[in-house]
Amino acid sequence: MELTYTNVGGESITLKQSRPYFLTKIDGTGNIRQTINTFKAPEQDGAFYVSSTMDMRNITLEGTIIAKTQDEAYELRKNFLKLFSPKKSGVIKYRDRQISCFVEEAALSVSSKERIPNFFVSLLCPNPFFETLDEVWRDLASWEPLLEFEFEIPEEGIEFGLRQPSHIIAVDNFGDVPCGCEIIFKASGPVTNPELLLMDTGEFVRILATMNHGDEFNIYTHFAEKRVRSIIDDVESNAFYLLDTSSNFFQLQPGINNLRYDASSNLELLDVSIHYRPQFLGV
Repeated sequence: MELTYTNVGGESITLKQSRPYFLTKIDGTGNIRQTINTFKAPEQDGAFYVSSTMDMRNITLEGTIIAKTQDEAYELRKNFLKLFSPKKSGVIKYRDRQISCFVEEAALSVSSKERIPNFFVSLLCPNPFFETLDEVWRDLASWEPLLEFEFEIPEEGIEFGLRQPSHIIAVDNFGDVPCGCEIIFKASGPVTNPELLLMDTGEFVRILATMNHGDEFNIYTHFAEKRVRSIIDDVESNAFYLLDTSSNFFQLQPGINNLRYDASSNLELLDVSIHYRPQFLGV
């Protein structure tokens, strides 16, 4: 049983079943509640189901600070309270998953031995889902370099690069729930109106613009973080106004998602990649 907490300032602490911060109990990582909204008509038996949403997650930590002397215990207590400051948000890493959180309460109680104080921490997670530690990157359309050294050019010639022949790519969201993603369009030459279609639902994202060599568009479809950014001549700016009004900030559904990229012209000069973090109901 081991858990690492890193606050927004980059300071981290590891709690496990060894000194100095001996972790005895973790609660709230494997259970989650939801609020169910219903509508009841006059004289109706039961009710109509309307919708449901997941509640925030509350994770609590309990343990003991083990020190050899009272002075060491005092320093460990100060460091503990500094790291778990309610003024700073943080991230928990546990069992190869992570979740963002805020410190609701951090308390220390002194036992009969002052060099062995107990601790209790309550962490509130507004987003109740755990995520993978690293983003999943998928290149949907790009050139694969084939050049290796040392090499000889035969009479029949040699391929210096290979491009994915299919415009349809299967992307696996191996999480428990739908998740947002970052879509990146990058041009290696003139490209008009790049788009990405989620074939399973018919939802798509399309940029109404002509891209030149090196131009890049980043589309973020995460809940409450939707935005479109352009990087042109190393200058990053808001490009939401270039988004086709029929576009959808689609979510990757659990399981296989079939994506197809396209453009109005010069599709072969378009590189497309997608980044996402699968989300889980618990660990």
